[in-house]
Amino acid sequence: MTGLRWPLRLLLLAVALVGLLALGARGVLAPPDLVIIVVVGVALSAGSTSGAIVGLLGGWLIDLAPPVASPLGLTALGYAAAGWLAGLAHRRSGHPWWWPVPVVAVAVVISRIAPVLVDLTSARPVAWGSLAWQVLATATLGLVLVGLIERLEAALVTRRWA
Repeated sequence: MTGLRWPLRLLLLAVALVGLLALGARGVLAPPDLVIIVVVGVALSAGSTSGAIVGLLGGWLIDLAPPVASPLGLTALGYAAAGWLAGLAHRRSGHPWWWPVPVVAVAVVISRIAPVLVDLTSARPVAWGSLAWQVLATATLGLVLVGLIERLEAALVTRRWA
């Protein structure tokens, strides 16, 4: 883990978390999940192991950020699973321009399974409409941002800064 790759990934996670918290503070009920976009971008460019590690770190950041609503570690496990599964979609020869959309959508659904199950078992209502909107908004935003993250990681490798 030498070079600038991991510090840059942590910086991207921190920026995504601040953006997510800022959208929540502005009253956006179902903001796009910027952290999962970073996790998928890393997973598509570096594979399952890096995706799972970045997902775990991003989930921990979300678990520790206010307001804490779910059990500690639940989000981290969901994001790690989403990062690992997104890493399975990694292609060595590149991918078409539309490929991040379904990968991000599946990653959002995977990361939300555990909280939805907790809500269902504790008889709390699940906001299915806002969940669907969040999947759609995150996948649409991921179309642009995942490509930028992949290009940034590729530039680090090309310049031998990774």
